[in-house]
Amino acid sequence: MILQLLKKDCIIAKNYVVAVILIGVGLPVLLVWRQPEMLEVFALPGAVFISSVAFNLAVSEKENKYPKATALLCATPYNRGKLVEEKYLLYFLIYLYCCVIFWIEMQFIPELAAIDFGRSAVIVFWIQVICMGIFLPIQYRFGYEKTKLLAMLLVIAGPVLMSLANSIAVPVTITQPFSAVPGAMYIALWVIGGTLWIFSMLVSKKIFSKKDLF
Repeated sequence: MILQLLKKDCIIAKNYVVAVILIGVGLPVLLVWRQPEMLEVFALPGAVFISSVAFNLAVSEKENKYPKATALLCATPYNRGKLVEEKYLLYFLIYLYCCVIFWIEMQFIPELAAIDFGRSAVIVFWIQVICMGIFLPIQYRFGYEKTKLLAMLLVIAGPVLMSLANSIAVPVTITQPFSAVPGAMYIALWVIGGTLWIFSMLVSKKIFSKKDLF
């Protein structure tokens, strides 16, 4: 059922599907060529962030243009909860796609191979959780027209947020308990981020369940 909803979003924003594919593949390569000093800060974070916000704007614009289509979907087995779940799955899949492509490119591009993939993947996931996890409930509450400016501001503020995220130093008192197990810190952060992502989805479902679609 959710796969059909994913297909629906890909169809109504098909040009942006191509854009997401090209951004995921091309942005790291472009930075290696033009701005190698920005690789760790912007390569994977930029690919995920730009792809997610751009796709959100494209799909939301179409759905806002034809509001009755959403109302009709909610009258079928595709209830409101499933529509929200599909959106969160969509942006999670964009994150996974960009991570997989980045890891593959690391195997062939020496400049990318020097990046700590585990650390970057966790940082990017948290950026996704903080930005989209806060933005989506706001968008469900106030609608596309009132929040599209906020989405554009996210694009502008994105590079600053990415830079700050990469510069954060975790205190030794926090990292020491995880030092006995390699990667345990990353797993813990990923689990916490995933919990917050699910919490955001539940908030969005509650908001959307009370929204007047007409």
